[in-house]
Amino acid sequence: MIRDVKPRFAPLFASSLLTFAAPFATADTTLSGVCPDGSFFIVQSRGAVPCANPRFVDADDMPPLRPHLLPRPYTWYVDQEARNPNNPYNLVDAAEKIRAARQGSRPGSEGERAAQAARAPEPPPAQNATVRPLTALPEPAPPAALLQLADDELRDLVHLIGLRQTDSPAQLSVSDARGDARLRIQLAYSAAFESYALATLGRDAAANHVIVFAALAESDTDFQPNFFAVQGGRTFRPDPTSPSELGFVLGAPGKLPGGELAVGYLIVPATFDPHAAMELFWNDRSVETVLAPSAGGAAPSR
Repeated sequence: MIRDVKPRFAPLFASSLLTFAAPFATADTTLSGVCPDGSFFIVQSRGAVPCANPRFVDADDMPPLRPHLLPRPYTWYVDQEARNPNNPYNLVDAAEKIRAARQGSRPGSEGERAAQAARAPEPPPAQNATVRPLTALPEPAPPAALLQLADDELRDLVHLIGLRQTDSPAQLSVSDARGDARLRIQLAYSAAFESYALATLGRDAAANHVIVFAALAESDTDFQPNFFAVQGGRTFRPDPTSPSELGFVLGAPGKLPGGELAVGYLIVPATFDPHAAMELFWNDRSVETVLAPSAGGAAPSR
């Protein structure tokens, strides 16, 4: 009797043990994300997701529950912290570089080879060769100098930026602590200026779009072109020091006296479609609009 019990119940016991252990084997596997209605979920399988078309996001990267209550836009905060050199996340890399510099370059590393090349004596000039003194070559003009508009063209561009605010408003107003107006920034899209700017700067017309801006100082203020764009989950910040990404056709960054106007451009990748809703930031202020709305279409703004 005892010998008959073992083969009869051993498979059943093993099957029950596997069934009991299965939940614990997958307990650490979870999926998290956001539903289209803004609700969050954390489940253990795709079949348990409570909505259609979810956005799967790692738990550490989940956005805030009520982003509209934040003092600054969430996307602006993420972009700023990623570029903040004082962010502890970025300080790790900086500390590693400092430690490596104190310890010196490792043998065979690129730094060591560069140091050896710097210490190597220069070969003597070939005999019977005429050694001519070096002459300083004139520095080429920066690309921004090529984007020059005649007075009437500049006037037409400013007028166009103002007219665009009727169909596709994209305006940012800046006030001081007392509520007095200090700066008004308007952004717009011009296909004609885009063609001219990309051709002049030697940029690929199929890979880029150009957005123009006009900044009017209501009172003496400081204006720095700290722009960046957000669309479809993508962000792009043009480099203010690179004329091939951002520049001025009137004025310059820095002090902007009251009543003066600064006009410039920023170049974004072609994936940022001016015919679709785009959020444009300047510092911590933002506006959402369709820069080039289709005929009869309304442009959302805020």
